[in-house]
Amino acid sequence: MKPIDPAILAALEQLLSQDDQPLYRGELSGLVEQVLENRGRYLESARRFGTPQYLFEEPALQAQIQRFTAAFARKGLVTRAHYAFKANPSLCLVQAIERAGLAADASSGLELELALRCGFARIVLSGPAKTDEELELALRHADRVTVHLDSFAELERLETLAARSQTTIRAGVRLNTQGHGLWTKFGIPFTALPEFAARASHHAHVQLEGVQFHLSWNRQAGGYLRTLAELGPVLDQYAPPAGWRFADIGGGYYPEDDEAAYPWLTRRGRLLSLLGLAPAEGPPPDWNLEYLLHPVQPIEAMAREIMDAFQAHVPAGLEMWLEPGRYLANPAVHLLLRVADVKTPDLAITDGGTNLLGWERLEGEHTPLINLSQPALVQKPCRVYGSLCTPHDLWGYACYGEGLKAGDILMLPAQGAYVQTLAQRFIKPLCQTIALDLQGELHQVAPTETLADRYPQLGDSHKDFGRQR
Repeated sequence: MKPIDPAILAALEQLLSQDDQPLYRGELSGLVEQVLENRGRYLESARRFGTPQYLFEEPALQAQIQRFTAAFARKGLVTRAHYAFKANPSLCLVQAIERAGLAADASSGLELELALRCGFARIVLSGPAKTDEELELALRHADRVTVHLDSFAELERLETLAARSQTTIRAGVRLNTQGHGLWTKFGIPFTALPEFAARASHHAHVQLEGVQFHLSWNRQAGGYLRTLAELGPVLDQYAPPAGWRFADIGGGYYPEDDEAAYPWLTRRGRLLSLLGLAPAEGPPPDWNLEYLLHPVQPIEAMAREIMDAFQAHVPAGLEMWLEPGRYLANPAVHLLLRVADVKTPDLAITDGGTNLLGWERLEGEHTPLINLSQPALVQKPCRVYGSLCTPHDLWGYACYGEGLKAGDILMLPAQGAYVQTLAQRFIKPLCQTIALDLQGELHQVAPTETLADRYPQLGDSHKDFGRQR
């Protein structure tokens, strides 16, 4: 390859010098310490129920719920948290959230039916392109459900269905701004709210009570603050006859210190790879086992800023609704794996594949991989792969532990959000779920998938493979 002019390299370096901002270099040993404090119970779960397994830890969920609700508690402001089912609709987790007294945010008829069956007293139904069947289900439970409307057409459809069943139902409307990027797929523009509210006021069966917006992946409060500042004047412009009752500011609150980025996958790293100055994939030879971490504003500080902005910009007396999903679910579920084969001292294969994550996520981002059998607070470089018949089945480029040997139990912590809900039926079965309850007892709450589960049309008269443990 022809050498690159040093002046060009210098210019590129200057251009990309801010690429890592606002990331900082470090690693996640704090999370590892938390895991190792409870390694005994995790090893017991692996011993009793086998691996791979999702381990749902109800005490961790309840602690996260308490932290979130305490952060958003303020005298003179009514706040209501609705758990976003899409983050993780596992039955054991959803039931625990209902027991904790939260409301539900359902984005489909399936999720709505689950919320109803689990006994949630307050539910919002959101999402685009709702079917008539989904709206009719909401109407049958209008005492518990508020429908977040996504368009003018959906308003008209809901009014028609509600009139047919002679039912009155509460509703909100989802709003978007150009600053919402991909999220402009949802809802109507802020500028259309006066017309929407005026049209809704002529409908006898749809009672418009509030507005909703949503931003995702929020590590700082800034997006909420900007949107609330824009929302206030719009709400002042026009209100429905009974006035506004709530403003739902959605979800997107990010957990702290449980994932990081690989430094060689920044724009700078990718460019160096394209120029032949770094490996095409995987870590460079001089990698120092550090990662790029995103600064995440603690939820207490974020909540203070959001509530200040809400009270400054939104008309007085409105309730503030929230839709946390990832923030609540992520710390509550872990993956336990067993080392099935050690090819070389730094290359091992586990008994579970990354279909359990849903996609090849760990090729692009880092979560600590922890050897519970040989624990250590330092990483050793290695490659740990899953059991799928594909090379894109990576658990990590390093492991916290003294080494790797067959039979070791590995943990990937904090996998409660968008993991079980995205898990793929690719090659291997979906694994069992074990629950650790508030009394410290372990229970299998969902068995490993069997052939009959995947192909019910074959019947269950012959079960050579996939017997329940």
